[in-house]
Amino acid sequence: MIDLVVQGGKLVLPDACHSADLAVDRGRIVAVGTSATMPKARRIVDARGHYVLPGGIDPHVHVRWPFLAATTADDYASASMAAAIGGTTTLIDFAHPKMGSTLLERVTNRRAEADGNVAIDYSLHCVMTEGVPESLEQMGVLVEAGVTSFKLYMAYRRRGIMVDDAALFSVMRHASKLGALVCVHAENGTIADAHEAQFVAQGRVKAADFPRHKPNYVEAEAIQRAIFWARQTGARLYIFHLSTADGLSLVREAQEQGVRVIAETCPQYLLLDESVYDRPVDGHCFICSPPIRSASDKEALWEGIAQGVITVIGTDHCAFTLEQKNIGQNDFTQVPNGLPGLETRISLLHTEGVVKGRISVNQLAAITSLNPARTFGLFPRKGILAPDSDADIVVFDPAREWALSPKELHMNVDWSPYAGWKLQGAPVTTISRGEVIVDGGEFVGTSGRGRFMQRAHDTSRVASFEGSF
Repeated sequence: MIDLVVQGGKLVLPDACHSADLAVDRGRIVAVGTSATMPKARRIVDARGHYVLPGGIDPHVHVRWPFLAATTADDYASASMAAAIGGTTTLIDFAHPKMGSTLLERVTNRRAEADGNVAIDYSLHCVMTEGVPESLEQMGVLVEAGVTSFKLYMAYRRRGIMVDDAALFSVMRHASKLGALVCVHAENGTIADAHEAQFVAQGRVKAADFPRHKPNYVEAEAIQRAIFWARQTGARLYIFHLSTADGLSLVREAQEQGVRVIAETCPQYLLLDESVYDRPVDGHCFICSPPIRSASDKEALWEGIAQGVITVIGTDHCAFTLEQKNIGQNDFTQVPNGLPGLETRISLLHTEGVVKGRISVNQLAAITSLNPARTFGLFPRKGILAPDSDADIVVFDPAREWALSPKELHMNVDWSPYAGWKLQGAPVTTISRGEVIVDGGEFVGTSGRGRFMQRAHDTSRVASFEGSF
């Protein structure tokens, strides 16, 4: 007798949807077929009338993340519970410089925070701030240990994490030899800082001024520069939180030319526009970097998804409370940047994407699970409903209509950018490695059951670039 069968649902596969059952045993999917072919199980999960999705993978999450004087309000227990309720079964967070002076210390200390507390599986990107030989050597050690992506900030000089072009080039060149993935926060930090200083001098520090000090070209120039170095070194490049039509055009052109660049965007750039900053009471709460853009940028990003230029949707989840956000109510330079979104990603994308005909449910599964799994070295263990894959499964009710209320969310914050939105579709049951951890929308799992995922590196095309400074 096996552990459980997910029965009667519509399986969302990469190319189609099929009515079929899933057999699960010892944490893995062991069979896909009809009810007549399913072995007897200790538990039946009724999925009739529902989609059965591969568990979501959010590759862009900040838990206990410091920004200015604030630190996000969630921890691994609360964040992973919220993720599970929202249909996400794997998250990728960041090992940042405040966790240790060396790359190995950062990852070791970050794992000590997560292990024993996280309720779903997780992995880490390692944040790098320099390309010195010691750091490059430790990149290789981390890749062998399954940390195969490295983040570089092209902004935030005053926070001490902005890289110069020498570091960007050096890390990309070494990553290409290792088969590692280089991920960038693409904003021109020196231009943004210069604009900020000018705005402060002019007293232009209201929330409505925030997007104006980081216009589209601040992102586009950084994307162009990162693509240039990726082309020169052969590195695989991942653009976090793409927000502009200008940046999208650069990514599209590079992909057509054979540069290995992958683009991610986030729900806030697809669903909101810069008018949120004009809200008199809470416009400052929407401050994030890059800023939320124009309605035309928003529509261009949807088109980029439809065209396959943007292939991943992360959240850039940063759970700052209203009290923390209100520190900068009258001065955007004092607002901790970021929005909460880990729990609401899939329902929002279903409502605004699938229901409105912008994407298919198969594309929804691809951009929230399959593509992140492939990009970050988790496939085929994650990202697909197939025999031998982890039984990370979400039973999703596409017909459920509900009003999003921060009081009913679980991200340990007291607000949401989408408060009051009318949504259609919600996860009902979440299964992580064969264990039901959300049942009827209620969390029934345990903190600490999640595992650190060692991810594969790319061995298909390691660059032979041998240049030097």
